[in-house]
Amino acid sequence: MPTMQAPRTLKEIILERSRARTLRERAQRELIPEDELHHATIRDKLEPFNSTTQFLNFAKCGSEEIRFRCRSCQKMHEFFYRCSLRWCPRCAWKIFEERKKVLRVFASQISQPKHLVLTMRNFPVLSKREIRFFKSRLLRLRHWKIFSNVKGGCCSLEITNEGRGWHLHAHLLLDVRYVDMEALSRKWGKTLGQKFAIVKIKDVRGTDYVKEVSKYVVEGSELAKWNGEHINEFVRAIKGINFFSSFGSLRKAAPSIRAALQHDAREKFTCECGARNFDFAPHAPAPASPHVYGLSPAASRLRDRLDKESRFPLLPHIEGKSSIS
Repeated sequence: MPTMQAPRTLKEIILERSRARTLRERAQRELIPEDELHHATIRDKLEPFNSTTQFLNFAKCGSEEIRFRCRSCQKMHEFFYRCSLRWCPRCAWKIFEERKKVLRVFASQISQPKHLVLTMRNFPVLSKREIRFFKSRLLRLRHWKIFSNVKGGCCSLEITNEGRGWHLHAHLLLDVRYVDMEALSRKWGKTLGQKFAIVKIKDVRGTDYVKEVSKYVVEGSELAKWNGEHINEFVRAIKGINFFSSFGSLRKAAPSIRAALQHDAREKFTCECGARNFDFAPHAPAPASPHVYGLSPAASRLRDRLDKESRFPLLPHIEGKSSIS
């Protein structure tokens, strides 16, 4: 005779249905690119605090069309506007990918790569003054006797905030055989005005370390978690400040590496007629299209349902024509 299953409790039934619902929503959410979700979330949180030109450019990134007319065949071509801000989830990857290409070429030319991480104590308010102070200490570092054997490398800054204040730290790729970490840790803490500072170094031969060294200033997923005040504080503090620098052998080699990469890069956009000369056409009429710009009909329906349930960040409500960006 078949065995009888014990009846499930109400709590077990509720947990099972809750898990199933979470899995369904997660699968549906994957239909929409994460950078679109993060961009919409950051835009909605930042809007009440920031009305600068920079924010307006960020807000229309990926949702405003730019039209060009081919001078030869008069065909219209449409592209999405890109703000090219390093903290924009839709644009930061371009900077990241270009930097990775340069570093991969450089890394292939060195035999003793080291990944060094330098930190400072968390602080409550993020400002240009704090960032510039940290960068000035990094500049001093290069002239210390401890660094006399370093042939060259690069430095990338990263900012995080996990609820315990702002955390600013640096990732360095060094071309060096050995660094006295005990002496470096003491001196780095002293130059920051701290009793001690966390310093880490790792020999990265045979590993893919380029991603860590060429990181974003902040990940889009991280930025989207912050409240509007923190996002605004971050955006205003980093404006006009360079977060990536090279020195020594990499600084000398970087121009030639970039020139070689640009030579091998894909060619300039070409019209179907073969021409490459275009005129900007801001008011030119565009052909009718039945598609929803930016989101597919299925994604639009999913967006509306998620908005009502208020379980995920809101997506942009934009209309127009579809295009490939």
